[in-house]
Amino acid sequence: MSPDEALALACAAFDMDPAGASVMRAADAITVALDDDHVARVIPDPDEDARRALEAALLLPRLLQRLDDPVERDGALVVAYPRVTPGLDGIADLSPAGASLAAHHAQGRILLRQGAVDLPELDPLGLADRWLTRAPGVLSRDETADLMRALEARWALVEGERAVLHADAHPANWFADDAGPWLMLDPEYLSIGPAVYDLAPLEVVERRLGAGPSRFASCRAGYEQAAGPVDGAALAAAVGARELLAVAWLAPRVADAATAGHARDRLADALGGRAGSWRT
Repeated sequence: MSPDEALALACAAFDMDPAGASVMRAADAITVALDDDHVARVIPDPDEDARRALEAALLLPRLLQRLDDPVERDGALVVAYPRVTPGLDGIADLSPAGASLAAHHAQGRILLRQGAVDLPELDPLGLADRWLTRAPGVLSRDETADLMRALEARWALVEGERAVLHADAHPANWFADDAGPWLMLDPEYLSIGPAVYDLAPLEVVERRLGAGPSRFASCRAGYEQAAGPVDGAALAAAVGARELLAVAWLAPRVADAATAGHARDRLADALGGRAGSWRT
């Protein structure tokens, strides 16, 4: 589904004027700004895992809560949310993000003990395979094999207490709410897995794509103050796995030879443990 098709579908689902709507973000799901107060997430061809994640999200108060039941239209799920301003630009101290993430994990563990959530296991290899299959030719056969082997090896080292993961808590998926706990947006990958993985998306974006010094240390400090120390080896493995997933995610979004080159360069950095910015 193209972004324009998602916009038209979202507006039709809620009887809104397409002239006043715009596409905010296009990934596996597409976020459409319907007006000044509402957005809709369009989930094309939703599988059972997507439906389970939407239901589980209602039980987790650190997630932005949807406004109503999803609307099914033309084979897609359309979900309305209040419109907020996501992102952490200009905020030096991210310890509230870490504290909110720790509270999210604590609530999720209660739900897991109660058997109140029905979620899939986080499957990084499955995600990478799905994205790379959509982009044949961006990476060579050998590069693809190297990525998958390295991802499998690093994921095997991501150990620790299990939790309900947001699994995509990078800076653009946070809403820094001055009136209460910071909220995470877009629970597209809500799943179960080692809690430490939820720290990795923000770390990778801060270090690889951030405009200044990484603020990750403050996020980690806020998390550890609430949840206790994080195992450094498990975190490093989670960060390594997230870097490889970031390359796989980029592959089907490559539009030209230059971007394809960036994807290959990022893979080489991730496989070789090389430092450096991925900003282009």
